[in-house]
Amino acid sequence: MSNHDPRDPSEAKRTSLQLDAFIGFLGFFAFIALIQAVINVFQPEPKVWPALLALVLVLATVSMWRARRQ
Repeated sequence: MSNHDPRDPSEAKRTSLQLDAFIGFLGFFAFIALIQAVINVFQPEPKVWPALLALVLVLATVSMWRARRQ
């Protein structure tokens, strides 16, 4: 069994890397959703959900990125 001491430098590094990975995944999917939303605008009958999904993912990415910087 491992001892989870929050002051342990390796534990802090692991948590930092996990947060960076999560921000990376969010950023990747936000980028893909943004491309899909732009492509959707040029369709004959564009839908609203691709733009909403892109908005939510971009806002989540930016908020996580800003929280990480503090």
